[in-house]
Amino acid sequence: MVRDNHPKFRQAKRLERKKPTRPTHDRILIICEGAKTEPNYFNEIRSKYRIHSAHVGIYNSAYGTNPKQVVEFAKDKFHETREWEKVFCVFDRDDHEYFDDAIRMCEAFDKAFRNDIKQFARFIPIPSIPCFELWLLLHFECATKEIHRNQVYAVLNKHLKGYRKGGVGYFAATCERLPSALENAQRLRDERQRHGRKNPFTEIDRLVMTLLDLKGI
Repeated sequence: MVRDNHPKFRQAKRLERKKPTRPTHDRILIICEGAKTEPNYFNEIRSKYRIHSAHVGIYNSAYGTNPKQVVEFAKDKFHETREWEKVFCVFDRDDHEYFDDAIRMCEAFDKAFRNDIKQFARFIPIPSIPCFELWLLLHFECATKEIHRNQVYAVLNKHLKGYRKGGVGYFAATCERLPSALENAQRLRDERQRHGRKNPFTEIDRLVMTLLDLKGI
């Protein structure tokens, strides 16, 4: 019988301790185009539902607001620690020249890098056309026709008086209407598939649901 203090036994125990273990929940990295608006919104969700910061990291792109810069920063931020299962890149269409390139970059990075437990990490684009504020507007009404970001701001102000970019409290102001927003976002997705209509469109709902899934909501 092998004794507990036998060299081979001790070596086996050391190897067992070094073996990477799967986290209980996916660890999520969110990189936003905006410096305040989007990070404030996602941080509010994290705070409200007490999602531990070890599970969710939220940053704005330090490289700039161009969608390609957002994705490039997300890649580099991931490689700092490699402690993430999913990397979400949040950016707007607006008038950005490299919007489609950013989508393709996410596709190229998806499952291209291993994280700290040797799993391939997901890189997931979260675009909004024309802008993030469309997601907030969908809590109140479904904009089905092509719309410019200035129009989105104008209509949103009818529902959220005094709305301003970089403000706080907008998840609290809209969360009771979340089911409507989810339904409207899916409606736009269906319209996109049926008719090839690109504007308006958002994937913010998928990221919001990913966050809520961490708490089983």
